[in-house]
Amino acid sequence: MIIWTRWGIVVFLIFGLSVGAGFLIKAITVPNLDDSAPQTGVFVGIGFLLGAVACWAFGKYALAKLDAPRPVVVWQQLAQPYVNEHGLTVKQEAVPVLHPQTGEQLYSRPSSTLFFIPVRFWAFIIAAIGVVAIVVGFLSS
Repeated sequence: MIIWTRWGIVVFLIFGLSVGAGFLIKAITVPNLDDSAPQTGVFVGIGFLLGAVACWAFGKYALAKLDAPRPVVVWQQLAQPYVNEHGLTVKQEAVPVLHPQTGEQLYSRPSSTLFFIPVRFWAFIIAAIGVVAIVVGFLSS
């Protein structure tokens, strides 16, 4: 079972694409090599390293915007409903939540995870798997 929150499923897709990239690199560079050969692990490891770079870039650039802090608001009932410019009757309004001691507005920061691990750490996990695959591939050949 795959457990993710928000954009964590992208890590799972990157993981799968990196395995495919490893086999594609192997097919392009050494087309006669059998898939069961020990050297295949080297190419899959290289694919994992490429996937780690993609996961790092996704976490660094895309998640900075997708998981940006958002103001916390509560919906408050209006004493007198009114009709807005679109002809809809408005009965509630969004009121920002303020810190009781400082009076500053509170913000929430959503988090994207895969298996309860934040997306920003998965680049290092995928890179470690790639290095292990490369080392095992070299040692077994």
